[in-house]
Amino acid sequence: MPEANSTAAPNPSKGVVIGVRYVRIPAPDLDVLAEFYKKSFGMSEIGRVLDHGILLNGGATPEEATLNKNVRIILDNRLTPNDENPLMFITKDIENVIRRAEKNGATIIMEPFPIVSRLKAIVGKMRDPAGNWLELTEEGSLKDEAVSTAH
Repeated sequence: MPEANSTAAPNPSKGVVIGVRYVRIPAPDLDVLAEFYKKSFGMSEIGRVLDHGILLNGGATPEEATLNKNVRIILDNRLTPNDENPLMFITKDIENVIRRAEKNGATIIMEPFPIVSRLKAIVGKMRDPAGNWLELTEEGSLKDEAVSTAH
């Protein structure tokens, strides 16, 4: 039940949120963490914010990453590493991605594991070298029988 002070969703002509532009990730050492994200997840640097931020996005080249319309990452050295609010990346071939991240300094918290859900997903959890909690998911990669026997 809505609270007494709540209001209805706004009329689109009156201004609404239309998406997420970027997510900031704490990065005490910008260059070290940028290399981790590039080497582990195939991201490219697409810009810098003064002396406190590096912009990254998925793409084999900076040009491809700049054109990518997905949510961007900003590594920010003004923030404190966070282990209570995980960021989740959608992957292809989660096993190779998590092993590559581990070789680049990630600490694995949970090995890739099939979860029982309509998404038929595999989920893995890790901490990046700065201590930020990350989750990886590979959706739709499991056959129906694998999900039903995973309980």
